[in-house]
Amino acid sequence: MGRIIVTVVLVVVFAVFVALNIGFTTSVNLFGRRFDDVQVVSVVALSFAAGVVCSLFIYIGRSLNRREKRGLADRDRVLAEREKTLARRQAGAKPAPKSPPEPDIPRKSGRQEIAGEPESSAKRGRTILEKLRDFFITPP
Repeated sequence: MGRIIVTVVLVVVFAVFVALNIGFTTSVNLFGRRFDDVQVVSVVALSFAAGVVCSLFIYIGRSLNRREKRGLADRDRVLAEREKTLARRQAGAKPAPKSPPEPDIPRKSGRQEIAGEPESSAKRGRTILEKLRDFFITPP
């Protein structure tokens, strides 16, 4: 209701201003170009319109900033809820029994070696090509 009253008052003031200054003219210098015999009312109306456009851009910028802040706050709230849920799950869960790690023993597969048969290079360990491939391809 208050906005309507303020708007009506501003429109009435603007109408009175236009009625009292309709016959007056002025010169306007706009970016180095001079305009003579321009009505004062048109200069005021254009200035007012430029102010409205500028304030519109400011309003849009603030609105987007508020929306971004609200989104970040919501994301923080969701993250805090997830952390609490995870903490509750961890507190309620029984700790897993610690078992010793399995030893890294190479297991033989395929055919069994025959006594007296010399081992092939593949059975002795990794080949040089495999070592180079693992060195250059596999991350540390």
